Amino acid sequence: MTAFVPASEVAVLESPEEVLSTLRSDGKRKWLYPTPSKGRFWRRRQVLGWALITLFVALPIVHIGGKPAVFLDVVHREFTFFGFTFYPTDTFLLLLFGIAALLSIALLTALLGRVWCGWGCPQTVYLEFLYRPIERWIEGKEHVRKRRDEGPWTMDKAWRKSLKWTVYVLISVALAHIFVSYFVGWESLLGWMRGSPFDHWGFFVLMAGTSALVLYDFAFFREQMCTITCPYARFQ
Repeated sequence: MTAFVPASEVAVLESPEEVLSTLRSDGKRKWLYPTPSKGRFWRRRQVLGWALITLFVALPIVHIGGKPAVFLDVVHREFTFFGFTFYPTDTFLLLLFGIAALLSIALLTALLGRVWCGWGCPQTVYLEFLYRPIERWIEGKEHVRKRRDEGPWTMDKAWRKSLKWTVYVLISVALAHIFVSYFVGWESLLGWMRGSPFDHWGFFVLMAGTSALVLYDFAFFREQMCTITCPYARFQ
């Protein structure tokens, strides 16, 4: 027969404190070292990811009907998509286009789960198929990088970190320039790049700020964009 134990003497286990996967219980950042799970789906994601990166680079450069494939000319209030130009008077059509895009993503999520987050989101594409492969190539595999990060500074650690951040800065500047070309045009962008920063100081400040944001996001903020900032993840 089981002996009776008073409730006051029963130990109660406290539930573990719930924190984000990228934060420690004290609120400090916890760096993740994910190992890629390679297989046929990973290879397909790689192919699609690089196709999307190529598309991102090509759209403001390739011309259709005398204009870039995608040109968001906010100053002159003209928005060109694959040869079709829309004006502020076409707000209803632009609204329908935006609603259709959102509904398409929602439908894909309902049918296939978080397929957008894993296959098409720019945060995932650039982080997993551009920035992290560079980090892996320069600093080594995840367990090696983790052990090096937790250890003291050495010449090996210093040159690897310096090289990685140099490459990160160059890529971030390139991506920022391509992004801005969607709004100003590739030809105008090249002309401003050839000139003095003092002649186009507004452009210079814009590019510096955009480059800094891109670098901060993909080199430091990383997964926290999905868990903290992204509204789409919260909707789900």
